[in-house]
Amino acid sequence: LAVCLCPELLSDEHLPLDVRTRALRLLEACDGESVGSYTDSSGLPYIRQTIAKFIMKRDEGVPAYVKNIFISSGAQRALMVIVKLLSGGEGRFQTGVLIPQPCPHTLLPLLDEAGALAMPYRLIEEENWAVNTSELRRALTTSRGLCEPRDKAEKQQAVTSRGNTPKPHQTSRKIIFK
Repeated sequence: LAVCLCPELLSDEHLPLDVRTRALRLLEACDGESVGSYTDSSGLPYIRQTIAKFIMKRDEGVPAYVKNIFISSGAQRALMVIVKLLSGGEGRFQTGVLIPQPCPHTLLPLLDEAGALAMPYRLIEEENWAVNTSELRRALTTSRGLCEPRDKAEKQQAVTSRGNTPKPHQTSRKIIFK
């Protein structure tokens, strides 16, 4: 990163060759050969291509498409973009979002700012923060009287999060299908 911010370091032989080579590749991919130049709103194409190649290698050949990769300045910024994109309407027509509890402390104000209605459901702490499907159904049923479900013809998108749980967790296939 230092070499990209100070391109004069590209000729500094005290830095390893691989560092200088990667920095040069990155700078050449930037408009104006500067990391401060304008980029696509979804991120620098070169970096998105690098990420797609990494994902394909990691997932043993499963395709990863550059057009589906969005780079942001942080999770909070990305979440705000997604929520604003999917939210709309007021009153009974506002967008409801199912939120696992506990959740990150910044999520509820973010939803409020985007005009979305938070519909919380509790995770089961004793089962490694598993999703409680009956609790999820309760939250969904409650939401029906407070916000309007989207038309089935609309493109649907689900964003799941483990909430603000103390440790990482992967939802089981069984729970996802329930």
